[in-house]
Amino acid sequence: MMFNTLGLPAPLVQAVRAAGWTEPTAIQSKAIPVILQGNDLIGNAPSGSGKTGAFLLPGFARLLDGIQKLRALVLTPTREHATQVETQARDFSRFTDLRVGISHVGAPIAVQEKLLRESGVDVLIATVDRVLELHARKAIAFDDVEILVLDEADRMVDMGQATDIRKLLKLLPETRQTLLFSATMPAELNRLAKEALIEPVRVDLITPQPSTGITHAIYPVAKHLKITLLDRLLSRSGEVRSTIVFARQREGADRLARQLERLKYSVATLHERKSQTERERAMEDLKRGRLQIVVTTDIAARGMELGGVSHVVNFDVPPTPEDYVHRIGRAGRPDAQGDAFTLMAEEEKRHLAAIERFVGRAIPRVLLPDFDYKLKPEQVQQSVIFDDEHIRERRKLLASRMPYVTARAAAPSRPGGAAGLARPTAGIPRSVSRPAPVSSARPRPVVPPVTAKLKPRGISVKLKPAPRPAAKPAPAKPAPKAPPARPATRPARPAPRTKK
Repeated sequence: MMFNTLGLPAPLVQAVRAAGWTEPTAIQSKAIPVILQGNDLIGNAPSGSGKTGAFLLPGFARLLDGIQKLRALVLTPTREHATQVETQARDFSRFTDLRVGISHVGAPIAVQEKLLRESGVDVLIATVDRVLELHARKAIAFDDVEILVLDEADRMVDMGQATDIRKLLKLLPETRQTLLFSATMPAELNRLAKEALIEPVRVDLITPQPSTGITHAIYPVAKHLKITLLDRLLSRSGEVRSTIVFARQREGADRLARQLERLKYSVATLHERKSQTERERAMEDLKRGRLQIVVTTDIAARGMELGGVSHVVNFDVPPTPEDYVHRIGRAGRPDAQGDAFTLMAEEEKRHLAAIERFVGRAIPRVLLPDFDYKLKPEQVQQSVIFDDEHIRERRKLLASRMPYVTARAAAPSRPGGAAGLARPTAGIPRSVSRPAPVSSARPRPVVPPVTAKLKPRGISVKLKPAPRPAAKPAPAKPAPKAPPARPATRPARPAPRTKK
């Protein structure tokens, strides 16, 4: 399928070819015809699937004819993602008269006010907080908005922007077309979609899977030893270049960056508190090799487009399987090549089990043989080892030291024994099992073993009970005093007096 078969105008098809796109992706081929018909849409697709082109191209097609006013609003969770969308929007609109603008909190608001009031734009790509701020300053009006796009809506909800989105929905015309694109659909986002969209068409792609060219490995380690193990992993490769390290929270990312700097690595931090200039400089320095490591969070990394990343390290196990796939996707797109390391503490095992169920396979656990894990020998034996460099040597060593255990683990189980293999007797080598006896025609009767019944012998000694001490007599209580005696008869009443 080609772009000219989707019903797009000729200027947009020409812009797509100039951008180097030959065929539409799965989300684009399914979403573009639905959007051109004017329907609301929910697009559920992973990062890197082409969602940006899926809503920009049909949106521009609807805006080619009409007045030059703000008619399309694209909301993104972060300023990095807004910058990424704005770059593609300018590429697609190069052969049209559409004006594209960008607005976010990383730039001075006075410059953005001047752009909206004097020059004007047809398509505004912005973050929710800055849009509400511009509307409060009377710098923007929504009367002519025809298309609203919520891009990476799950991240917007995770960042607590659902309340601001609901405020904005009340300011927009009810006759608009609403498009929602997301990689996941949490419960809060489903509630928001019911409020924002009217009878939407849902386009769901297959479950996102990591690239087959990326090597995955899980490194079990105590939480306080993670930074030491990360230093050992980075130093083993000889040259550390273009490594992205993911932390779960902003405070953890700053602390990890300081620890790596003390270990003599060139590090930059990329999270939502950094300015736009600092973010762009960090991304450019990593691409050009002036930086070795970029420490980032899930929220800040959603808008990053970095190619050629050699290592992706999950310093913290992501809490959701979708976040794991998105983190690994930062190393490139479906044809990416690289290594993905995950440092797993004991309390993070439950997250890893969900990730393995999501990707449909077990991720190998690796223990470095020359690293001190501060564990007891029995604790190390309980860990699963998948170190490719030493697995053969360890198997040979185990086979030479404990051949019976190795044969017992490899033999099939059968009833009558713990592992189906009888323990070899004396005089027979451990590696050779005694052949089973040939059964005769007449089976021998089973004679029960004879056991001798012995009566227990004992000596009985009668002991006289010791005399108990005589109990002390209780002190005599004084007799209670008798109440005073009452007269037997009452005194006679005097006779009443009579008048004479």
